[in-house]
Amino acid sequence: MRWKTAGFLGLLLSLVQTFAQSPGVAQTPTWEQLTVYGTELHAKGQHAEAETAFRQALEKAEESADPRRIARSLNDLAVEIHARGDIAHAAEMFCHAVAIWEALPEPAKLVAGLRNLASLSSEEAQYDKAERLIRRALEVQLQISGPKYPEVASILEMLGDIQFEIGHYTDAESTFKKALDGREKVLSPTDPRLAETLLGLGSVCSALARFREAEGFYRRAISIREKALGDQHPDTARALNQLARLYFLERQYGKAEQLWARVIPALEAASGLEHPEIGAISNNLAAAYLGESRFSEAETQVRRALSICEKSFGPEHPCVAASLTHLAAIQREEHQYSEAESLLQRALNIDEKALGPNHTEVFKTLHNLGTTYYFDARYKDAEPIFLRALKLGEQSLGPAHPEVITTLADYAAVLRKLNRKKEARKLEALVRELSARSARDNPTSLEVDWRDLRRPAN
Repeated sequence: MRWKTAGFLGLLLSLVQTFAQSPGVAQTPTWEQLTVYGTELHAKGQHAEAETAFRQALEKAEESADPRRIARSLNDLAVEIHARGDIAHAAEMFCHAVAIWEALPEPAKLVAGLRNLASLSSEEAQYDKAERLIRRALEVQLQISGPKYPEVASILEMLGDIQFEIGHYTDAESTFKKALDGREKVLSPTDPRLAETLLGLGSVCSALARFREAEGFYRRAISIREKALGDQHPDTARALNQLARLYFLERQYGKAEQLWARVIPALEAASGLEHPEIGAISNNLAAAYLGESRFSEAETQVRRALSICEKSFGPEHPCVAASLTHLAAIQREEHQYSEAESLLQRALNIDEKALGPNHTEVFKTLHNLGTTYYFDARYKDAEPIFLRALKLGEQSLGPAHPEVITTLADYAAVLRKLNRKKEARKLEALVRELSARSARDNPTSLEVDWRDLRRPAN
């Protein structure tokens, strides 16, 4: 999941109106003054104080029974509630605000509300709902401004994010390229608004194992944000998190860990210790520790991530599934195969319900389940799991993707255990061919880790 909490800030500020007075001028501040004051506090990162101001503004709005003011105050307060991780109440307020704006002739504010609600729905892994909302926002924005307005590119970025999350990588790449083309026509090469589109393209390339392209997009985005926002800004940290994820996928765990050591404190300071964004990064760091066989440290991060994700989203979210998968890997190392299987089955059910049966996360969970069966000497049980995983991986990522190659190699190891050595040798030859192709495409990345199943020499 690519976190874009900065998007809520942008939408809040886009609704600001200018007023001459601040709350300190009068003993009883007006709705206008409270709204401006809350927005100023939000911009300074004083979220608790901003929430108080916005709650007072909502009370004033409800007293006046003005639907425009009520919708605005609901949206502003929802932004602050979301910032501290209260997803459910933020969703209620965004929904209420959007319903009011749908009935009012204020299309620009409707677009803002739809975007906020789409972002939150995406965080909750309600991707069908998020896509409907963002396409509605795009439709309204095009009616307002036509295709060349900067807001169109921003909405396209959000659509690309949703397409990425549901595993439609080709569609996501096309959408991000449209957004980048629109932005580059009107913005300077160092404009911070370019960074989000570049990160989206980097995510697509990273998922498809086009690592050199991904790193180029990430480094350009990081350079833009560092110059515009500084090294310690949370948006700079989010860009660094994407680069750390790339290093992790290349199995450069030390470099990934160094970046996360910078990222986590910056985002904890901005979002709080219990924000779901921190849970996602804790899952990432746990995966890196697992790659280095640092199981105690991995478990500490996994349990932190699991607690945050369950508290923020409930027990049926993909963030929870990721934590369960990592916890299963630890149990497997301790030869607790039954416990590992139970955790993976729960993770698989979550991913299939939330993301669909053909999603790449389902492929990855199936691979882990097949690996668990292999370690437990349940080779006949492992075979159909690996076959299903291979089918999904080849469909969504392509046969030359490193993770698909690893799955193919592991399936060959299962066939050897079943004494189907002729089939195994054929697959191993294919693994060597595909690995060579992958290495040519990504010369800096590591090849398949042949220790994955600790297969004996034959």
